[in-house]
Amino acid sequence: MSHADVFVSELESKNHDAYKRLVVSGYLPVLAGDNVTIPDLLRFESKQIVEAIEVAALWIADTESLDMKLLLALQAGRHAKHFRALEERLSELGLAPGSYDPRQGGYSKLFAFWRSLQTGEERYAAGLLAGGSMTTERLQALATVCADLGDSTTATICRDLLLPDEQARVDLGREKLLLLATAEDSQSRARRSVFRTVELFTELHDTTSIRRALGRRKG
Repeated sequence: MSHADVFVSELESKNHDAYKRLVVSGYLPVLAGDNVTIPDLLRFESKQIVEAIEVAALWIADTESLDMKLLLALQAGRHAKHFRALEERLSELGLAPGSYDPRQGGYSKLFAFWRSLQTGEERYAAGLLAGGSMTTERLQALATVCADLGDSTTATICRDLLLPDEQARVDLGREKLLLLATAEDSQSRARRSVFRTVELFTELHDTTSIRRALGRRKG
């Protein structure tokens, strides 16, 4: 068994390249090769945000830890702020209010897996550390694409609002996991939860899955 700081550091570094690879090989080519627009990608982000809010709410309800309840409430609030910012930007880009419900098409396998997690180390490792890390990579890529296409407003929203909060999500996940991943069984649970999360991220970030997640617009 590794010390907690070694375990968490290795867990992060081992998966860092995987997150980058998923963005480069799966997420970015969607924009270039599948006629997906910036509003489409913002709708995709909105769907991920709604799922993160609902997972946080479910975890709040069934954890005994007051510290975790408050931390998850903070995360839900940040994500709600993100959702409203993207909703406003989508309206500015011509997507009429009410024309898209991010819940349409159902919830992802990732959502189902995250809601099934029971322990603090699993939730911090998968939902905060891994979830925040993957989202950070994706938002950095989205901001760059938007800037390259001349959409400086959306790029600024990603870089100045969403990215700092997602990095805070990563930092909190790391901080809390260091306190919990102190035994072999807790490290095993955290490792398995991250491994499965990366698998589901792989499924989520391909053309077919993104199209399915977006569903159809109304009208």
